[in-house]
Amino acid sequence: MKKITFLLTMIFVVSLGYAQQSAFTDDFTDDTFPGWTFYDEDGDGNFWGDLNQIGDGEGGFITPPSLISRSWQGSPLTPDNWAVSPAIDLSSASGTITVDYITQVAAQAWDQETYSVYVTTTDDFTTIQAETPIFTTTLGNGAGGIPQETHTHDISSFAGESEVYITFRHFNTTDMDFIAIHELNVFAETLSNNEFVVENNFVHFIDNNKLNIQASTQFNQIQIFDISGKQIINNELNGATEAQIDINTLNTGVYIAEINTENGLYSFKFAK
Repeated sequence: MKKITFLLTMIFVVSLGYAQQSAFTDDFTDDTFPGWTFYDEDGDGNFWGDLNQIGDGEGGFITPPSLISRSWQGSPLTPDNWAVSPAIDLSSASGTITVDYITQVAAQAWDQETYSVYVTTTDDFTTIQAETPIFTTTLGNGAGGIPQETHTHDISSFAGESEVYITFRHFNTTDMDFIAIHELNVFAETLSNNEFVVENNFVHFIDNNKLNIQASTQFNQIQIFDISGKQIINNELNGATEAQIDINTLNTGVYIAEINTENGLYSFKFAK
């Protein structure tokens, strides 16, 4: 087994690319709420998903399409309402992962709505109920207008999980009006294979299961190792300035490429 050489002095400065993208999004314009599961634990017949907008009494709406739970509807309610999201795949996510959304409550004195957020790797309701929420707060301050707040919660510890569920619970509230949640996104930082650019015009990127390498200096050998240091590919070249390596047979994972150039050794990581 060949040991991977790590240079103390780097010949090239590598820019390893990470891209933040949405792993899950729901704007709630579909009022059937596909994939969501709702629980009415107080048993009053009112729950998240009864409606997706609050009317203004004049044919318009005071909320955008949203996930909505009420604490008053003609008479006071005492909600204990739960909404469990569809499964969110974070198996390829790394780095910082956040849940982002906007809450809206009623204006003036009817805005004190309490809710919690849970994040789990199961949608089993009994298990979710036993979990500790990652966030609990009471919204509103009676300031008038139509209070909205943007929220961001870090859930980076769930990186690599193939099934993650976001649960909202509306509870410990009565005789207010409503809580609306809209523009829900889970943003994940993932290793970007589209393009990696380094100084001295050295570029590598993956396209159609091929690792493409271009450089302004000649190189004679390209070796690829798995993360344990085992050599997987060894391509001998003769003063090339570009190469294309077929990585179709590699398993999903992180690999290290080592390139012998006329100026020395250069290495970088890439994800398959």
